[in-house]
Amino acid sequence: MFIKRILGRFSAALLIASSLVNPGVAASVQPNLVMPTTALTRAQVQHFLRRLGFSAPPATVSSVLASGLPAWLTAQDNWQNLDDSNSELETLPTALVNGNYPDYNIFERAVYQHMMLTPRQLQAKLELHWLDHFSVSLSSVGDPAVMYHYDQTVRANALGNFTTLLTAVSMEPAMLIWLSNNYNSGSDPNENFGREVMQLYTMGIPKLNSSGEPISIAGKPVYNYTEKDVIAAARAMTGYGLVFDSNNNNPQTRFSVQYFPQNHYTGKISYLGKTRNVPTDGTAIAYICNILANDPSTAPFQVKELLQRFVTETPSDAYVAAVTAVWLKAANDPDQIAQVMNAIVNYPDFMTSYQSMPKQPAEQLFYPPTVFSFYRPGNVETTVNTGSILDRTGVFANFTNAQQSGAYTDTYIDIPTLRTLIGSTKGSDISAYLLDALVDGGSPGLQTIMRNYLGATPSDNQILGGIWLLLNAPDYGVN
Repeated sequence: MFIKRILGRFSAALLIASSLVNPGVAASVQPNLVMPTTALTRAQVQHFLRRLGFSAPPATVSSVLASGLPAWLTAQDNWQNLDDSNSELETLPTALVNGNYPDYNIFERAVYQHMMLTPRQLQAKLELHWLDHFSVSLSSVGDPAVMYHYDQTVRANALGNFTTLLTAVSMEPAMLIWLSNNYNSGSDPNENFGREVMQLYTMGIPKLNSSGEPISIAGKPVYNYTEKDVIAAARAMTGYGLVFDSNNNNPQTRFSVQYFPQNHYTGKISYLGKTRNVPTDGTAIAYICNILANDPSTAPFQVKELLQRFVTETPSDAYVAAVTAVWLKAANDPDQIAQVMNAIVNYPDFMTSYQSMPKQPAEQLFYPPTVFSFYRPGNVETTVNTGSILDRTGVFANFTNAQQSGAYTDTYIDIPTLRTLIGSTKGSDISAYLLDALVDGGSPGLQTIMRNYLGATPSDNQILGGIWLLLNAPDYGVN
């Protein structure tokens, strides 16, 4: 059973549980982390692993505490060397049955499970970030295997080079469908992708300085592009179309993107202040993506989003500027994003951001509500309200009440296996393990509540109740 593979990674398990119920190649990087001069505490290691991954079982925390965070990060940067073979639990279909999927949700489940089980935790956390950033919805795409192919492209480039990542996702079948570039012509340009690739995916609307602050002249903001630029970008990226192989019954390979010269706009365009010759050899999307990835506003725009996702909703100007400098210096490197993440954790503000944000809300990754995704980084505070807290409480109830069979098979808690992991039947030992796994040890008051609730030798139902109690405690809600 899936849950037996993730016992102890409770914080990560809630990503899956909540989501199911609610709507490049990295080179070696040697980090030189800015750490406290005193020995790291267990809570600091837990903070580090939670921000850069999907939390960790107590045994993993102990191991990293002993070996040191730089060693862990070096291994994560060199993710290709981490054995990932035991992270693929689902057997994904390679053929449809009478034109249908026997299990429509299997591809999305595979993504969630991999994120939690893979030892490549930093890559998986960046995978989640970029899936949110380059938001695409199955509701529009209409085929879960196409969505899975999109995720695989994001995953492969998550710690790589941003220009390469941007170009790759821009030519994915899912993206062509989602933002209408599949039906784009030079005579009648569809502006969807041309607009969003600038507004959301690269440089944003206002021009930014190196610290991510909007630039203004005489008190008026300066914008990165005009409506004419949107139309020019749309025209430049014509000629690409989705091809369906009707003789191929494999859902993972039957769709592809091809370039059709006869459908491509020919001639010059006036784009972002320059007259440009659009390539006619099938590289037009790569051409536009390269321009946008290297625009002066793109680096601070991307860096600020990463900081707001991984560190703090209000990064200082100095923090943004320092990491932006690394982004620009590594612009042509195959491990650009890995270098940027190292710069983020090198900065002193990273280690002092402990419990400074609410936990990121659960997301059903294949179903973002809009092109703006679930929320923009910097706005996680706005997702905490009475309604969301009640919804979360319901999810936690499903998680702790689920049995071995039924709708929540993937999220039930195998108490006998959990007892074996803990290695004790004593309530005090079980309490200590759960507190460590879920709330970094918890506050003194919460520790007392847990010990009193579990008693000397708790039953299975008491252990489930204790887990539910911790998941609803304020200590769990902070990151």
